Amino acid sequence: MERKKSPPFDRNYKTPKLKLPPGACDTHFHFIGPQARFPLAPGHVFGHLDFDDATIEDWLAMQKAMGLSRGLLVQSMMYKNSYEIALHGLSRFPDRLRAVIAPWSETTDREFEILTKAGVIGARFAWRFGPVLDERLVHRVHEYGWSAHYLIHDDTWNKQILSSPGRFVLEHVGYVKTEKGTDSAEFKFLLQCLDTGRCWIKINPRFSSDERFPFADTVPIVRKLAAHAPNRLLWCTDWPHPQYFKPMPNDGDLVDIMLDWVPDEATRNRIFVDNPAELCGFPPVTELRPMSAIL
Repeated sequence: MERKKSPPFDRNYKTPKLKLPPGACDTHFHFIGPQARFPLAPGHVFGHLDFDDATIEDWLAMQKAMGLSRGLLVQSMMYKNSYEIALHGLSRFPDRLRAVIAPWSETTDREFEILTKAGVIGARFAWRFGPVLDERLVHRVHEYGWSAHYLIHDDTWNKQILSSPGRFVLEHVGYVKTEKGTDSAEFKFLLQCLDTGRCWIKINPRFSSDERFPFADTVPIVRKLAAHAPNRLLWCTDWPHPQYFKPMPNDGDLVDIMLDWVPDEATRNRIFVDNPAELCGFPPVTELRPMSAIL
């Protein structure tokens, strides 16, 4: 099989027009490598693809350029169930980083205790790991106060998601089809999840059918979500945009898309700061080390 490669992420970050508030959080991104130190799992789910490193230092540079203060790391599926890189990052930046990992059925209670103390707040369940949702594991991570983070592409898990215990998160706006609009069954499922009071939805334009920024087809979807449940949306970049085969977006544009998605400043600030702080349990903004002390 010919190996594919998505475009490299854009390191020439635009300065966003939107000045982010203190404590602003990117709630979905990945660390990849350096692969000489943190090798990808053999036979990972994207084994037919090549990937460039996107290191912690690269992430810090992106955060500084965007004016971000915090982040929720999501363990890449390329690492399967290995949480070493996440634990390393959490140990380096306990005040500005939290993580979502992909535990496996044999993860021990002691591991869960260590990971919880380090700053893991959620477990990722993705259809690419297998078509059957491990409900036992969903209940087990709930016992440690973690939220369940679902990457879905159809309605196979809908009933199980709604009946799952505790807090849960839908990644990438549940991959709703923009061409179906806000009257679709897929969009109504998003509202049903939000109405539980236990759900957060991550908004970024990954679900767009458009090729490039400004991803205009996403605007009606996100605006209706923001009107319905402004306290349950989370903004994210999906940096470094793995397995993305359209023209690579600039992360500065992904900050500025919020000007169209959520025109109201108070609501934007809630999405950037307050909502992720509630989900992730970050310390007060006043306790953040300045970026100058890190770089």
